[in-house]
Amino acid sequence: MDDHISEHFVPPKISIYDGTTNADDHVKVFTTRMAFRTGDWAICFGGLKAMYGQQFANYRSQDLNIFELCVLKKGKDETLKAFMDRYQKMVQRVKGLNSELALQYALPALKPGPFNESVCRRAPKTLEESRERAADEIRVEEMRQSYRKEIQEAKEKSEDRSQGESLERSRGSD
Repeated sequence: MDDHISEHFVPPKISIYDGTTNADDHVKVFTTRMAFRTGDWAICFGGLKAMYGQQFANYRSQDLNIFELCVLKKGKDETLKAFMDRYQKMVQRVKGLNSELALQYALPALKPGPFNESVCRRAPKTLEESRERAADEIRVEEMRQSYRKEIQEAKEKSEDRSQGESLERSRGSD
């Protein structure tokens, strides 16, 4: 590279890429800011962009095909919220997928449960309706989990108290 950077050039402030996000998005931020500063990104920093792309190629999000969506299943202990989040991310990565087809692949992926039963009784007409109904069921699921946790904590407190009382009684009889 025979290009020289002006001594007055001030590089833009960009966070160091940590590998947890899409590398392409980070490169876009970098190129946009550099083009704004230099006005000539392609000439000055094209090689740097290529090296960056090679270095972080493994972090790029890969597009999926419809067959990968076909084999998607809700895990045995996976919450509906976790599954719907995972499903939504996969749907966004399938190129050219229309919402009707996406909806058809979501329903068989569900495990038996209240949401699946609701969907079987009255199938959602749109992907948005499916998301809304899933959000309602997720709220119910989270309330159930919270209620179970409260019951478990109350049970543990009760057991701790009864153990403490038994210990005091045994000390009193000595």
